[in-house]
Amino acid sequence: MNVAMNLNDITSNSSCTTYATYNGGSKARTLRGIDNFQLGRNVFMGPEATISWTQVTNQPNIPTLPSYISATKITQTTIESPNIYGGTIAIGSGNNVFKADSNGVYLGNAYFANAPFKVTNDGRLTALDGTFKGTIDGSIITGSTIKTAATSEGNLELSGNGFIARNMLGEKNGVVIDNGNFSSLDFYYKDQYRGGLAQTAGNLALTTTMGPIIIEAAQASNTIFRGKVDFSAANVVGVVATFG
Repeated sequence: MNVAMNLNDITSNSSCTTYATYNGGSKARTLRGIDNFQLGRNVFMGPEATISWTQVTNQPNIPTLPSYISATKITQTTIESPNIYGGTIAIGSGNNVFKADSNGVYLGNAYFANAPFKVTNDGRLTALDGTFKGTIDGSIITGSTIKTAATSEGNLELSGNGFIARNMLGEKNGVVIDNGNFSSLDFYYKDQYRGGLAQTAGNLALTTTMGPIIIEAAQASNTIFRGKVDFSAANVVGVVATFG
């Protein structure tokens, strides 16, 4: 016999006798004196039925979800959290790896000291090569060679050997400074030396390979020589000596 029963119709009296009124066909019937009321697997709650948690004995422990877990989401491919703390973050393996740990951030080697690219915790960057755009600010820039262009065409080049200016054909053109023991300030035109100012063995020489050397003071000013002026190896023309 199939019985449809409203759980609101189940009551117990003071003698723990359970009464249940159910609809058994065309008329209502009442179950009395039920000492043990056992329900099978198929129990359906009606729309007005309720179960109170406080009436359940031997309640299982259901832990409260901590706030730091409720703010974190972990899926098969992502971790979402406002803060992540840990000893080491590593992506990759061996020397093909990106790492972040107490040493700093580094990649290209499993060890911070040997990594070709690394940034320390105080912001010191080490890299083997790179391309920078925009402005580079710094009180000291150290390097073997500094160029204004990747190729030699039309660039300025500064290195430990000195300074070289080149034209669009890659030729020395303009100022060239030699940083040797006997340094010089030379002038070039299309890779041809045109003269310069050189320091050799205690002498300072101003030379030219073509054309005159002109020393000219501003208008209404004088050109002044101090010390001994030796014209013994010179051919002096156009000079009128005035004494007194």
